[in-house]
Amino acid sequence: MSIDNKFAVKKLQKLDGFFTVFSPLTRMPYVACDEETFDDQVYVFAAEEPCKEFVKTLNDQKIPTTALKIPQPQMRGFLGSLYSLDVNMVVFQDDAGECAIATEELAKAPDMEKLKSSQIPIMNPQLTLTMIYFLQELRRPIKHDVARLRELEDEMVANLIKATFILGIETVNDEENTDPIKVNMKNIRIPFMKSKEGDIFQPIYSDFSEFRKYAGPNAQKMRMSSLTFNQLPQFLIKDSKGFVLNPAGVNLVLTVDQLKRILKDYS
Repeated sequence: MSIDNKFAVKKLQKLDGFFTVFSPLTRMPYVACDEETFDDQVYVFAAEEPCKEFVKTLNDQKIPTTALKIPQPQMRGFLGSLYSLDVNMVVFQDDAGECAIATEELAKAPDMEKLKSSQIPIMNPQLTLTMIYFLQELRRPIKHDVARLRELEDEMVANLIKATFILGIETVNDEENTDPIKVNMKNIRIPFMKSKEGDIFQPIYSDFSEFRKYAGPNAQKMRMSSLTFNQLPQFLIKDSKGFVLNPAGVNLVLTVDQLKRILKDYS
């Protein structure tokens, strides 16, 4: 690590909070791929005004974003969460200029092998990153480059097929069974949500943090089952129109027809 980076890391860590760029299109940090280095990066600012100026530049390009303050007590958690997004670089700007800092220089990397061995998916970084890129582009208020959009969709779908998901379930008269995976399928309720039009969709989650984010206080009352993409159709309830992946985050809708198409074309 260079001397300049050492100073930048110390300055960032000593800040009484910093500002970052948030995407309302995904309800997550705005992520960009550097055209030269291909780093997947987020942006952090020591002061609010430069962050707002950067946000205005993006908004002028029809990339909806907003400035978001991360208070000092939440800084470490925010930087650590970047691993779950597969973000490997933080572009930090203060009065001394701009500096690109590797995520690993700011937060300790989790034990990925341990996480992968967990029955319940704790992180799905590659899937999360490709969903962010696809939805940041899809939901922009512009005329889209169809070829580019299809490329981003294909990258996301490739990760959907490989991923394992969390299905939250409610048990009935099954108090003795405390295993989150092995439940009596005769005594479960599968939660659902309704769209503004009254259509039924079932929430699923790419990782534990997204499950906890949406379930809130109800998370302790629910059990979790892990499902592969191929297993999803087996858990469709009556009148369900499909699934909503990470409803408190990217809110990606997967209709029954889309599931069938993906399973046919990509499996």
